[in-house]
Amino acid sequence: MKFLVVGDPMISAETLGKAVHDVFGDSVDVNGVDWKPASEEEFWFLRSQVEKFGPSAGKPPVELNEAIKDADVVITHHTPINAELIASSKASYIGVCRAGTENADVKAATDNGTKVMKTMGRNAEAVSDFTVALMLCELRNLARGHAALVQGEWKKKYPNSGFMGDMKDKTIGLVGFGYIARLVAKKLSTFNVNIVVYDPFVSEEVLQEFGAKKVSLEELCKESDFVSIHARLSAETTGLIGKEAFSWMKPTAYIINTARAGLIDENALVEALQERRIGGAALDVFWTEPIAENHPLLSMENVTLTPHLAGATNDTFRMTPYLLLRELKRVIDNKETSSWIVN
Repeated sequence: MKFLVVGDPMISAETLGKAVHDVFGDSVDVNGVDWKPASEEEFWFLRSQVEKFGPSAGKPPVELNEAIKDADVVITHHTPINAELIASSKASYIGVCRAGTENADVKAATDNGTKVMKTMGRNAEAVSDFTVALMLCELRNLARGHAALVQGEWKKKYPNSGFMGDMKDKTIGLVGFGYIARLVAKKLSTFNVNIVVYDPFVSEEVLQEFGAKKVSLEELCKESDFVSIHARLSAETTGLIGKEAFSWMKPTAYIINTARAGLIDENALVEALQERRIGGAALDVFWTEPIAENHPLLSMENVTLTPHLAGATNDTFRMTPYLLLRELKRVIDNKETSSWIVN
């Protein structure tokens, strides 16, 4: 069996190749190619373009044109695997070391008889940790207090000073209730909060397990002190949180987004924050990355912003290839299917 591992600035081909040998043994052939955009900024820009527009928006390394022809299995992380590459491939599987497969052309793979596999829950611990941290940062002004202090100001008053409180008894609204949101609910349980969920596909049994209540999006927005976004970005969910949703929210509510920027209407969020119609926002994802230098969010006092860090831990990067490859090995060895296969 011949593996092609395609690295990038976050997970190298060498790291992916070692994981292949650790899981499948030394007898398999591994060929490695690294995607090396000209700069870190270009990498993040191309990654955001692929997220929004699909694999044709990226610039995969030219070495892939030949390397992919001979591979039985392709393992990638963020490198775009477009229709042209897939059409020249005989691979049975394309494995993506991510929870989403936006960088692989699933339709082209289906037409080519190639299965595309994602890595479910791969950064759930990291993102759920970060989500809780952002809630606390926004509620208690941790980042703003630090920024003021290093600038020589002993600051005690903030935009939320009139309603700043404790986490206890707050209502947390989770939009989407997959791996990450369930961990957020579990980790927040010790804070003695109330959990409400908007997710048309989640069962009552799962909700009961986490002590959560299923509500409509309108009910969630009206009841929640924190609205935390955990849905997948799709044609149906783009702009899910827009003007109407913000009009339902409490003037003291915080919105938290560690998922995808496109789930929130950008202009509607900016207006809601500028007009103080919500209490604040904590965002780790943006509509264009890096965020533009003149973006209005950068000049607001009622936001906490981080540069897409939620899933980026060493533990996540170390673990992800092994999660994917072990599931792939189970499928191949036992001739089984998997919920991780998307086509």
